[in-house]
This record gives sequence, structure tokens and C-alpha cells, in this order.
Amino acid sequence: MRNLNLRSFAMAAALPLLAFGGPAMAKAPAPTTSPCAAKTRVCLEAVARSYIDALVTHDGSKIPLTADVRRTEQGLTNAKGEHEVRESFVRTKMVESTKDVRLYTDVAKGEVVAFFLLNVDLKEADATATTKAGNTDYKVAVTKPAGTYTVHEAERFGIVGGKIREIEIIAHVEDGKNLGSGWPVERDAAVKEGKK
Repeated sequence: MRNLNLRSFAMAAALPLLAFGGPAMAKAPAPTTSPCAAKTRVCLEAVARSYIDALVTHDGSKIPLTADVRRTEQGLTNAKGEHEVRESFVRTKMVESTKDVRLYTDVAKGEVVAFFLLNVDLKEADATATTKAGNTDYKVAVTKPAGTYTVHEAERFGIVGGKIREIEIIAHVEDGKNLGSGWPVERDAAVKEGKK
């Protein structure tokens, strides 16, 4: 299977992954306030979810980020600083939805690890585009043809004072959309209802 460059998803991030091509954006909108700054499970997870939600809305303006935020994907830095991370979300337009989200939170360390699936519909124009990632030394080219994909995403968020400071992404891409995670449906239903 060929890899794809996710420049987001964080981007690399968030798709050897699927890079999101497109023209450079004007200055990103000013950041909004954090959903909460308390170092609690609820607050940390709300901050992490704001990033995951932005992959589908294609709008990074609502994510609480520190000025020096850094994002890496598959071990490569692809965005440094708040502006680069925010502007990269315009390139997530091929992301249609997320599903099977699982969060593992370490309150003491201020970290959330998210495992989830992304449904991607890569159009021909995006499949042939190239883009320069935030790190000027890293030129990304899309290595997947146009088509539909399911991205198995793992992201670690380092959160300080209610804002994301570190984003680390590992992703695997499969041909086809709406593939399952393999997690039992009963467990999915229980999580959605807030049961443990």
C-alpha cells in the first residue's frame, strides 16, 4: 500500500501520508479562547476535540493553540507556530468525517492521545497537487491517486494552560471509505452515552 501525507491532521497533518495542497491562505483569524484552562480530564479532552473537529470543518481558527505550537507527523515537523498550524486546515477539505474517536487522557502530564478514523474523498486536483509544509526543508507531494480512503489516525496533544503546544501524529491510510475500527459496536454505543 502506498503511503499518503496528511498535512493536518494535524496535517503532514491532519494524510508518506496525504499532503493537502492548495494556495497559501491570507493571515489566519485570531485565535479564540480555550474551551477551558483547568487541568481536568473534561477540559483537556475539550481542547483536543476542538482540533479533531477542525479537521472536518476545515477551520483552524477555533483551536486553542500556544504561539509556539509544533506539529509533527510520521516523525517529520510539518508546522511550527500558531499561524502555520491554523492555515493548514484549509487543506483538509477532502476530510468528510471522523468516527470511532477514542481519547486516552493523562491529566497529570496534560496530554490527550486520540485514536480515530477519518473518511477522505481525494479529488483529482488534490491528488496531483504539491504543497510546502510549514518546515521549509520539507516538501510534501501527494502519493495517493484520487479516490476514497479511511485514515487510521493516532494523535498526541500536549496541552498547557488550556492550549495545545504539541501535536504528534501517526497515521495509516487504507483504500476505501467507511472502514471500521474493529471496536465492538456495543463499546461505541456505551462511549457515546458516557458510560465507561
